[in-house]
Amino acid sequence: MRLMAASCALLGAGAARSQETHMAPPDSGLLEDWSVDSALAYYHEDGRIQAIEPVVDVAKVFADGEALNFNVTFDALSGASPNGALPSRTAQTFSSPSGKLKNRYTTAPGQLPVDPDYKDDRIAMGGNWTVPITRVDQVSVGGRLSAEDDFFSATVNASIDHDFNEKNTTLSFGIDNEFDSIHPIGGAPVPGSDYALAEKQTGGKTKDGVGVLLGVTQVMTRTWLSEFNVSIDRFHGYLNDPYKFASVIDSAGGTTGYEYENRPDQRTRKSAYWENRVSWSSQISTALSLRYMSDDWGVRSDTAQLHLRWTFANRERYIEPTIRWYRQTAADFFTPFIVNTEKPTTDHESSDSRLAAFHALTYGLKYAQKLPGLGSRPESEFSIRAEYYQQTLDVRTPVPDALQGLDLYPGVKAVLVQIGWRF
Repeated sequence: MRLMAASCALLGAGAARSQETHMAPPDSGLLEDWSVDSALAYYHEDGRIQAIEPVVDVAKVFADGEALNFNVTFDALSGASPNGALPSRTAQTFSSPSGKLKNRYTTAPGQLPVDPDYKDDRIAMGGNWTVPITRVDQVSVGGRLSAEDDFFSATVNASIDHDFNEKNTTLSFGIDNEFDSIHPIGGAPVPGSDYALAEKQTGGKTKDGVGVLLGVTQVMTRTWLSEFNVSIDRFHGYLNDPYKFASVIDSAGGTTGYEYENRPDQRTRKSAYWENRVSWSSQISTALSLRYMSDDWGVRSDTAQLHLRWTFANRERYIEPTIRWYRQTAADFFTPFIVNTEKPTTDHESSDSRLAAFHALTYGLKYAQKLPGLGSRPESEFSIRAEYYQQTLDVRTPVPDALQGLDLYPGVKAVLVQIGWRF
């Protein structure tokens, strides 16, 4: 996901440059100062995870066209996280890896097993430097570091952009390399091993990934900007979630044990992205984006998102409703449970709902208001955004009679509220 997000950021930067080139006045004093874009977000899933995330991004474009950008993000997560097991007609007891000393927790009959003591903090920081090398070419280099209690990630990236067709067309090529170090609390379980035996491997695990992107940004008319890119990334190494396991059941549907998930040790993803931004009048503009992704795990996804911005007549305020639709197929090795066998299976398998077939809708609304500026800036902007997310699992696996009537595959309902200030 990080490489996919980096691809979007690269394309977005190209679009912003194109808009500045064709729409911003050449003597704009705003480009001479550092700009600050800050936000505080609160995310809450119904009965599960909640998160608080402050973000600060500072940037400056110099007179010679060079640009610097730095950003810092902090995530504080807590709540209850599904462990991958199925609900059962009887109570189930598990050990939590959420602290240095294991704690036991019990899930009531008929309830989805979740670790109620989930907690994690993450801090991430990154930067990017863009340098024009000719009148129509520029190069960008950057990096990002991210750290959690049991995870560390380092990413470096580089891209080159070329303008032609009187700067109405921009071609972009980018490359991204990521290295992750994973140190699960209590150790990394042997993939496919028996949960009750607590069979562990000492030491940490690693994975690395590389991705490339090729994109084009085209000014179609004075009011229409179109972007298209294709990307591919490949990860290799430890791709399991060390805290997820699946229920092992007998033919009657009774839980006889649990088995740690076992994913392939490599994954290749391909995606295509297309976005069109159109200004219909001085007050109304839209942005429609479409994305298709496929990988060698069997996951296929489609995403469509529409933004509609309506600016008030005095141009001091605007509202922006949005809707996003998402659908994906299940990974080839996704299984909500494992049929009981005399020994652990060796095939790839995971009950993680993030690898299941599901569809989701997100509805959102943003309101922004211009305010007096700070320092040499004539104005700043305050905004508030609210979103509602609803995910529905599309699992169709037949289950034994003993499990009939239980809510085996509950979806996710979540709200997001974000307050932003740009100056």
